[in-house]
Amino acid sequence: MIQVNGVMEYHYQFSWETYYESVSSYFNNIVENKSLGGTRNHFTVEEILAIFLPRSLKVIVTAFIISLFFGILKGILDFRHSQKKSNVIGNGTTFLFQAIPDFFLIIIILLLVISFFPFIPIFAQGVWYEFLIPSLLVTILPLMYVARITSSAVASQEGLQYIVVAKAKGLSNKMVLYKHVLKNCYSTIFSHCSSLTIYIISNLLMVEYLLSYQGAAFRLFQAIDYRNSVSVGRRSNFEPELIIAIAVSFMLIIMISQIISEVATDSLDPRRREKR
Repeated sequence: MIQVNGVMEYHYQFSWETYYESVSSYFNNIVENKSLGGTRNHFTVEEILAIFLPRSLKVIVTAFIISLFFGILKGILDFRHSQKKSNVIGNGTTFLFQAIPDFFLIIIILLLVISFFPFIPIFAQGVWYEFLIPSLLVTILPLMYVARITSSAVASQEGLQYIVVAKAKGLSNKMVLYKHVLKNCYSTIFSHCSSLTIYIISNLLMVEYLLSYQGAAFRLFQAIDYRNSVSVGRRSNFEPELIIAIAVSFMLIIMISQIISEVATDSLDPRRREKR
């Protein structure tokens, strides 16, 4: 720390030796104390995770299910309207929502709800449905992402031999789409589960902070204890052990979604089933 023109400036010098000592000390403390560390309120990291992580998991799982189910339906709608004047309702809305930055979109929705629908409990705390509003806000961009993947996957099947044969047998376009085409598209859609989870978690960081939803992402911001000024005598509430634990927890969730993606892709891909 040095003073330049009356302003205190902080400079950080990286050292591999110091870095190695910090990492070694961290893992040694875990082995010796059988804990990931402590927090500002004298709770262990494990106790904090047990409180805050399940709340975030409710949002992540709910958003994941909603994104997949309604994203596939939206993708089908986009495909069916792609050659019509009503395409503005299909691909037009999908493109619009994907083009607007998610942070800006979430802020707009919150302002609209507060201004015109004040009866909606967007800041509900301590009730069983408190995770529903955050889940819906987190879902917006992932849902459009799944819709775009679904629409592209269905369009890639157009004109293939099995579709021509199915239509020759007298099946309607709707029947061919839902009974045959979608069955061959599920493997492509589910192969993006890990990307979908990353979108959800990235939006979760914003939504929990904006709504003060007491989940792991909200607690992560508290653990970082970011300040743009230095107060003399103020004790830092920076919690590195908790930051590492929450980050690893989110990484594990993404890894689980990748496993689900691989298993679903393997079981739903018709070409892989034929090889068996």
